[in-house]
Amino acid sequence: MEKYTEVIGKIVWFFSAILMWGLATTVGLPITISLWLSTTFRDVFFSWTYVYIIQFFFQSQLVSLRKKMFQLLQKNLSSKQRSDPLEVLEIGIGDGANLPYYPDNCKLTVVDKNKFFEPYFRKSAKMYPHISYQRTVIQSAENMMDVEDNSMDVVVTSLFQCSCEDPDKVLQEILRVLKPGGKYVCMEHVAFPKKTVGFLLQKIVHPIWYLYSNGCTLDRDLEKKIKQAGFSEVVCEQYVKPQWWMFIARHFIVAMATK
Repeated sequence: MEKYTEVIGKIVWFFSAILMWGLATTVGLPITISLWLSTTFRDVFFSWTYVYIIQFFFQSQLVSLRKKMFQLLQKNLSSKQRSDPLEVLEIGIGDGANLPYYPDNCKLTVVDKNKFFEPYFRKSAKMYPHISYQRTVIQSAENMMDVEDNSMDVVVTSLFQCSCEDPDKVLQEILRVLKPGGKYVCMEHVAFPKKTVGFLLQKIVHPIWYLYSNGCTLDRDLEKKIKQAGFSEVVCEQYVKPQWWMFIARHFIVAMATK
């Protein structure tokens, strides 16, 4: 049954890749051109589609991974960190999908370069009064100049490292803003193993996926990047979603790195 599902996934996504290219260059051509020409339109388009379409289809499949991410964090916090207020920075928070899983003692600062996510996040934040919201910084994660050195106990990212321009620079910025012994936790989708049909499909669909997903890059080896960034310790768990309709982005990591 598992092999049958795997074959179905490959076939569906092969034809989906063709369909994506076909729609993007025919009936969807005005949108494709607008996304290519205007970063503002790209930000508006992606924030709306992420909240009302992508989250609708995928959020239920990612709940378990979000929970695992915060369980991994809690497991590795010291007793002092569990009791004292935690200075937390979430980068690329979107509409706040991680908020239900935050510990009670968090003081949350947000960095997101897409200002059009802010109304969606503010609406979500009202539902979780146990989190002490501090501020939102509209800034690129590659240069978080408004976040001080050694100021954060925890940095969080989820489904973000795929779409930043330079994940290596982002990781160096995370190291800079973390306090000594601070934790970076993430849940990210990653590339298929090289020389597989899945990796080939990711390459084929990449140009259109990148444009419509506001910079999402399917084929990054983020586990390797995190391990090479300079953290003192890295714990990384790999997960593969079995659903055939998630075939193009089914490999995930949940990781925790200590400064």
